[in-house]
Amino acid sequence: MLSDLQLNSILQDFDIAYWKINLFSKEISWSDHFSNLVGDPEIEEDRFEFFINHILHPDYRYDFRIHFEKLIADDETFKFEIKLKLGNGKYRWFECKNLKSKDNSFRETAVLLFVNIHQTKRDQYTIEENFFYYRETAEMTSTGGWYVDTINKNIYWDDVTKKILDCPRDFQPAYEKRESFYAEEHHNRMKSAFDKCENFGIPFKLELKMISFQNREYWVRLTGKPVYDDDQQVIGIRGVLQNIDENKNNELNLQNSLDIIASQNSRLFNFAHIVSHHLRSHSSNLSLIVELLREAKTDRDKLDLLANVDDVAGNLDSAISRLNNIVSVQSSLKKERVKIKFEEALEIVLASISSLINRENAKIVAEFQDLKEISYIPEYLESILLNLITNAIRYKQPGRKPVIFIQTYVENEKEFLEISDNGMGIDLDEYGDKMFGMYRTFHHTSQEAKGIGLFITKNQVEALGGAISVSSTLDIGTTFKIKF
Repeated sequence: MLSDLQLNSILQDFDIAYWKINLFSKEISWSDHFSNLVGDPEIEEDRFEFFINHILHPDYRYDFRIHFEKLIADDETFKFEIKLKLGNGKYRWFECKNLKSKDNSFRETAVLLFVNIHQTKRDQYTIEENFFYYRETAEMTSTGGWYVDTINKNIYWDDVTKKILDCPRDFQPAYEKRESFYAEEHHNRMKSAFDKCENFGIPFKLELKMISFQNREYWVRLTGKPVYDDDQQVIGIRGVLQNIDENKNNELNLQNSLDIIASQNSRLFNFAHIVSHHLRSHSSNLSLIVELLREAKTDRDKLDLLANVDDVAGNLDSAISRLNNIVSVQSSLKKERVKIKFEEALEIVLASISSLINRENAKIVAEFQDLKEISYIPEYLESILLNLITNAIRYKQPGRKPVIFIQTYVENEKEFLEISDNGMGIDLDEYGDKMFGMYRTFHHTSQEAKGIGLFITKNQVEALGGAISVSSTLDIGTTFKIKF
């Protein structure tokens, strides 16, 4: 049987203090280690009451008293986590439990152990606090965690990731179907990133589109890093998934707006330059004529000069009219888009240029079955068709019947219009960067060319957020491609 001195020495090594309680007299004795812990107080009242009133934290006094009375009366199991005030005045966590006998024989003494669990408790609180902040941060930023077991071919998602993907909490993603959660156009990027991480340990950070359980497509930021075993072999990939759909769409819209503004500024600068140049040219001619009129000696000379005034005025009026057409592109933006059928828009255009088509014996072929209608400003669509079709006819290849092929289609969720011809073609190496400039012409066979049709068309397309491109081969033909 161990003496109190031996028991105290052994338990003190494990930072465990104890009480010995006489179950008949209810007298309590503290171990030396316990007395040292609480500062070796001078006790004038009942030891138990002193403990309750001065050492035990107030939050635990009632429950401790109840448990202690049951221990005395019925020798019930006693296990309780409490806070005790130590000799330095600070509270520390202890686990208080009775030392059970190995047999059920009658005992007159009970031993109550006080095990220091303060560090364990602090660690537990730290873990809980960190988990709380992790969970709250994950919820607020829509960021979930995931893990891919590359050895056993398993995928694990946390609750936030499952919430982002709109799937049930008990859903278990299948490794062989992992690509189905990504937009088709991003399959290659996703697969390449995961393969390089698994085979070469290269981490990745991607912005791509995923598809939720409800077939909703949205943008995410996907970050992944390799997980190694003791032999430095990759056994998995761990990462986070953040829903950035709103921010990404705002970013794309902002970039699109900036591109439009930059394009409009460029056009405005070009327009201002053209206005300045052409109006100055006409005003200079008028000034010169006025000066000559002052110097004219005969009435005949004055009449000849007045005839020149009429020519200059006509040219000035024509220039202002063309500039007004360009300005009208921006004013038309105030109109609302409506659903318009390509076939109906084309019929209106063909009716307006029927004499030109008949004169040149042009053939128009249209295929709109893949995209029959579009939400657009009708005047814009008709103007675009008119400019591109009349250009194709005017710049026909000599000796060749002009054929114009018009088609619409959808590609990667984008709507397109293509107008192709078998005409003279354009030397893009020489004129490619000047294609859509104002007063630019590339053939001298047509006297009707003014050089503003393509400029207006580009303005109309870009004003509604689209883009126009051209491909051409000399003596073969030209294709204009419009992305709406």
